[in-house]
Amino acid sequence: MESEVCHLCGGDGRIGNALGRSTATCPGCHGSGRRADTSTRFRDVTKTKASHYDRPAVAEAPKGPRTPVTAEGVQLAREVTESTVLADDAKARLIAEIINHESTHGRCTHTFMKKVRKQARPGQPNL
Repeated sequence: MESEVCHLCGGDGRIGNALGRSTATCPGCHGSGRRADTSTRFRDVTKTKASHYDRPAVAEAPKGPRTPVTAEGVQLAREVTESTVLADDAKARLIAEIINHESTHGRCTHTFMKKVRKQARPGQPNL
């Protein structure tokens, strides 16, 4: 690779600005006009730690409940499941949000329930 011509400067070792008034040493070949051999300057540092190799090949399933646990969460999940305006992936996303909200807040707050119901029943008044 040492004999290849530098692709930035075309072998001149210098590059000029767009107006042609000044020149500078080529950053690609450092003025030599030949393509630099990068195999000795850089080394691959990926997966150098033993912990990178100890990870399981398949990600483990997240721990915790897979369904809502509070009465409000169960009712809200039922409303989302029975919604006719939501696609299946949107229903799954909203149910996951309900589970996550319960795990972080302990229960479904009124504001959160209004937000989910607004998505599950757009255009209808929330109760």
